[in-house]
Amino acid sequence: MKRILSELKLTLQSHDKLNNKLWKENGKLDPEVYLALDKIGKEWADFANIPKSAIKDVILTGGNANYNYTKFSDLDLHLVVDKDKIDCQGILDDYLQSKKQLWALTHDITVKGQPVELYAQDYKDPFKEGQGIYSLRSNKWLQEPTKYRINRTHPEVIRKVKDFMAQIDNLIDTNSDDIAIFKRMKARIKNMRASAIEKGGESAPENLVFKELRNRGYLDKMTKYMRKLEDTSLSLK
Repeated sequence: MKRILSELKLTLQSHDKLNNKLWKENGKLDPEVYLALDKIGKEWADFANIPKSAIKDVILTGGNANYNYTKFSDLDLHLVVDKDKIDCQGILDDYLQSKKQLWALTHDITVKGQPVELYAQDYKDPFKEGQGIYSLRSNKWLQEPTKYRINRTHPEVIRKVKDFMAQIDNLIDTNSDDIAIFKRMKARIKNMRASAIEKGGESAPENLVFKELRNRGYLDKMTKYMRKLEDTSLSLK
């Protein structure tokens, strides 16, 4: 592990053009991609029991709607909804998150080789500055992405990535059964990213740390281990 960490090079990338697997030269989605995402969005709405009257738009965001995509980038497809028009108020966010997780566990959908991740967000939620937001309803950009150059040798990003990787590996390799530690670390990473984006946008170092950990599978690794601990704690031998 020490040798691997000492040789760590960031997987993050930045490009001058959008992913040509998905986008045409005129900045519009490839028609085949558009139709596929539109169909997936409708299936997800049915799966999550979201009424049509509550859906205000379906948007594409994330790395593949920006210039920082990599081979690890998802197609982040979000239903923009009026949550007041959906039943089960009070537990709605938990319900939608559970539906998102259940969908991910029971589906393995890709478009042009890129995995599709579904989410439902409230129409009142503001768009993050500099982030590309493409509307499927109007087939145009609601907010065009901002180009920025990623420093793949950024010392602070590499240091933090190494630190988190070492912590996660050490906890799992020593068979830690303290799920509270993992929950605190997961919350720390999530809050670190949210705060960084709010203050510095997509190119903020802490957001790049999050993306690097995701690209390397460390967030999934931690989530799967936590699920294993939870299952063990609820099981009777």
